[in-house]
Amino acid sequence: MDRVDLASVARRPQQYWNVDGLPELMMGLLWMLWGGAWLIGDALPRGRMFAIYWTLTPALLVLSGFAAIWATKRLKARLTFPRTGYVEWREPSRAERLAAAGIAMVTAAVLAGTVMRTGGTAQANAAPVLGVVLSLAFVVASLRQRAPHYLALAAVAIASGLALGALNGGWVSVNWMFLILGVSSVVLGAVRLARFIRTHPLAEAAS
Repeated sequence: MDRVDLASVARRPQQYWNVDGLPELMMGLLWMLWGGAWLIGDALPRGRMFAIYWTLTPALLVLSGFAAIWATKRLKARLTFPRTGYVEWREPSRAERLAAAGIAMVTAAVLAGTVMRTGGTAQANAAPVLGVVLSLAFVVASLRQRAPHYLALAAVAIASGLALGALNGGWVSVNWMFLILGVSSVVLGAVRLARFIRTHPLAEAAS
């Protein structure tokens, strides 16, 4: 009897969930929204409108994250599951949540240490350091989820971070980097979604 690769079986929901490009599409829209919102806020003149904008925007951005999750599930129910069947996304365990929190803390410490060692300001180093951190995150996600298309986003993250850092745009460069990453992720997701729909026709259409 052949041995069952339990690790591969455990990864199938993740691989299946990312098969249609919808997660990348929704993630890209979120990043475009967040980057654009911060750019608009930075461009507003100081005053009453500025205060109102920054009072409402953070809450709206948080709500947009929940809305993206809801929209992804609805779109999968409409576009993906009728073609390939239903799959339930496995919620992360307590250990995985703690590991993610630990990684976030270590990343923040590395970011702070890098800025201090280079002798520059946090603004000058924000874009390139964040670009490297996001690029590494995409590489890890690519390996864990067997999703090689994430390597394209890793390349965009590090290239945009280094390029924007060279322009010395400060924190504004970070907002532009999220906008660039968002557009790239939307394009990647849209291409993968179109290919998925083309290669997985509905049963009625195929018959």
